[in-house]
Amino acid sequence: MATYTSAAAFVSADWCHWHKGPSGTAVLVDVIEQTSGPGAGLYACAPCRDQRGLVPLAEQSQEVAYRAYLLHTTVCADCGRPGRCDDGASLYAAYRESLS
Repeated sequence: MATYTSAAAFVSADWCHWHKGPSGTAVLVDVIEQTSGPGAGLYACAPCRDQRGLVPLAEQSQEVAYRAYLLHTTVCADCGRPGRCDDGASLYAAYRESLS
C-alpha cells in the first residue's frame, strides 16, 4: 500500500486547471496555501499560459527579483550603471542567484 506524505503526491502535472482537461505541457504556475490542511498546486498547459499570460512558478522568482532590482535603480540617486549602491548591489546579486 502506498503512503503519501504530501499534497503534491495527489496532484498530477498532466492536467490543466484552466481548460480543465488533460495536457502533456502542463507546468506548475501557482500554489494555493492554506492555514490548515494541505495546499494545492495549479497547473497550466502551454496554450492556456499563452492565452492568460501565466508564468511558470520556476520563472516567477526570477521575475520578482529582477523587478525589485529595476524598481530600486529607478528611484535610487546613488545607484547607477558605473557603480551600484549597497542595496542595488545586493538586489542585483539576488537576481543573479535566482537565475542559477
